[in-house]
Amino acid sequence: MLSNEKVGTRISTLRKEKQLSQEQLAEQLNVSAQAVSKWETGKSLPETATLPLLSAVLGHSIDSILMPQQLVVLYAAYTDGHENHDVTHFINQFVIGNHLALTVNEQTFPSCINSSRIKLLLIKYQIPSGTYTTYVLQDSLLVIDLKTEGYAVQPRELEFVFASYGNEQINRNVLGKMKHYQYFKWEHFTANHELFPSLIENNGNDYLSLVYINTTGIHAISCPEGDRIHYTPDRTHLFRSDALNDHYIVENVGRLGFGQGMDCSWAGALYLSLKTMGQETTYETVMGVSGACWRIAFTPIWDYSSADGLVAYDYASLAFKAYGLQVSWADRIPPEQRKLEKQAVMASIRKHQLPIAINLRVAPEWGVITGYIDGGNTLLCRSYFDEETFIELKDDPEFREHMKMSKGYLNVDQWPYLLIRFNGESVKPSTLDSLYASLQVKLDSMKARESRGYTLGYQGLQEWQEGLLDEQWYQLADDQDFSRRLGVNHFCLMALTDARRSAADYLNHSCLSMGTSPTTEYLSQMTAVYKEMYSQLQNFQNSLTNPNFAATFISSPKQAWTKEQRQLQADLFQSIIALEHRGDKLAKRILEVR
Repeated sequence: MLSNEKVGTRISTLRKEKQLSQEQLAEQLNVSAQAVSKWETGKSLPETATLPLLSAVLGHSIDSILMPQQLVVLYAAYTDGHENHDVTHFINQFVIGNHLALTVNEQTFPSCINSSRIKLLLIKYQIPSGTYTTYVLQDSLLVIDLKTEGYAVQPRELEFVFASYGNEQINRNVLGKMKHYQYFKWEHFTANHELFPSLIENNGNDYLSLVYINTTGIHAISCPEGDRIHYTPDRTHLFRSDALNDHYIVENVGRLGFGQGMDCSWAGALYLSLKTMGQETTYETVMGVSGACWRIAFTPIWDYSSADGLVAYDYASLAFKAYGLQVSWADRIPPEQRKLEKQAVMASIRKHQLPIAINLRVAPEWGVITGYIDGGNTLLCRSYFDEETFIELKDDPEFREHMKMSKGYLNVDQWPYLLIRFNGESVKPSTLDSLYASLQVKLDSMKARESRGYTLGYQGLQEWQEGLLDEQWYQLADDQDFSRRLGVNHFCLMALTDARRSAADYLNHSCLSMGTSPTTEYLSQMTAVYKEMYSQLQNFQNSLTNPNFAATFISSPKQAWTKEQRQLQADLFQSIIALEHRGDKLAKRILEVR
């Protein structure tokens, strides 16, 4: 008699073993997620017409699903550590009366493996006492019953259970060596005669063959003499050099986006890359130690690029020095050099030193390269324009499948015209020295000359202010030109507000960590100046209509940005200029008494 509860438990177990969500299984079966949920909770059984497809998707016979035995093979693979054949469905046919017995050899399986590597069968199975794994070498007998408790899955670092150096004809057990080498926490090791001495009588090729247990089950891997085997960063999986060259993705890199507290795209991208490298920092600290928290750039043609952190002044060098980083720049390199640069990018990714670059997707803003697939033909990234794609394609099945493969990252669409790689470390200055260097950048950048068509500091604020008060332009402008200027104003104001918020946070943090010193009082006063500046900018920005929403309720963009508002913003800039001068005086005093 069928038991709804047992069938439901079996379906749930097999679904999870295939790493499918209820929604993903439902999609493959052309049923609703609610239907799958009802099966797994025992409220109903799959319809007869659905059973053949369910059997195919889960890799188990209909009888195994509907009349579950206490012994079930969850996964079985016939492998030589390089070629792999899933034989789960086949092996379950040998389970009779909760007992499994068969001899592992080439005649047993429907697929053969033509190599001189050691061949074996990997098994993951479930009995009433739990879920276990085991392995059986070729020409050996496999026996499993309800009392056979094999290797339990490992919740942390992988555990080696078999290691051999040689080939199918002659080999030597090197499990002790592997456990010894594991102690040293190597990132990778090479299969050679120094680490794994070959037998004298072996005239064939040598292979390092390994079997290990981790959180997901049991795995085998092998490589020929001279090749490398690598640990993943969390040390739970192994992969060969050829797999390394095919794809590598650094997981769990955070998202980027404007209006989320990281409105300088260069600093946001650098912050994510630093976090991946294990640097303990914040976005506001990146803005502070680089001096980008003091930045203001503007161009008389009113362009969005004014908000770019590096468009007219080098804040990057100071940041890299503060974090003890050596970097390489790839600036507008020609096509013939891109192949070599891509190889360097891939090598950086494998070290978890994620490059940052501008113009990866959609528009020229900074982002971070997070991985590669297809041998490096496709690079993956985080950019400031990802969210709109996620929203637009969230219900697209093909997009969702790609997201599984890419670990949630979007493809790099175009070769960046500026790319920064991290390729070494240098001595870090002290936190106090980084603060002094940042304050000096403030004094220098606020009075810097025009650069590449952009005015900086006080001159930039003055030119922005003059543009706000050019009423003749606003009267004559058509809706398209007016809308563009409205958008640029909003974007640049958002960037300025974010920068001064970061300045206040950086100064406050520096003040708190400094303790009592001659500079503490000046630093405290300077913190108050930038808190006031941020407050004024934020309050004004909140009073304006977001240009992204203006078109939904007004007939003309000129209604969204009035003459009175532009005058108020020009007046605000007078107040900001006065506060900046107070900040300059305090910065000079701090530098004088250091």
